[in-house]
Amino acid sequence: MLEKKEFLTTIERQAAHYFSKGFNCCQSILLAANDIWELNLDQAIIASGRFFQHGMGCGSTCGALIGAHMVLGILDNRYETKLSNKYARKLSEEFNQTFGTTQCSELRKKQSIMDKIGYKGCKRITFMTAGVFYEFWESTNGNQTPSVGHYSDVK
Repeated sequence: MLEKKEFLTTIERQAAHYFSKGFNCCQSILLAANDIWELNLDQAIIASGRFFQHGMGCGSTCGALIGAHMVLGILDNRYETKLSNKYARKLSEEFNQTFGTTQCSELRKKQSIMDKIGYKGCKRITFMTAGVFYEFWESTNGNQTPSVGHYSDVK
């Protein structure tokens, strides 16, 4: 069985992998969590994240953060943890503490020209958000660590 640090590294790598394959930030977080926690998410759930890219198309909330919130709800339902809304607020606060904002347009303004080419900066944010989420979930529900996971797509 993988150690917690290995799960952290794997979910980050999976999120970056999916982003590189053309999925947006929200979808990449969903797909990485799907792999790690073996959620067997329906493709409609992944498709539901399609329009959360680029801050919902207008620079609003980062799609990676939205994906993390979606995963929080999915895991809360799966493990019947019955989390309150304060956990959603705490997740947003941790994201904000890590990146300095939750707004896509602000995150993009902070990126270098090189980071904007090919969305390298967004890929990094997606990678890091997967890690932020995993650590958040572990600190909130450490007894719900993934058991097996599947990593066949990790590159």
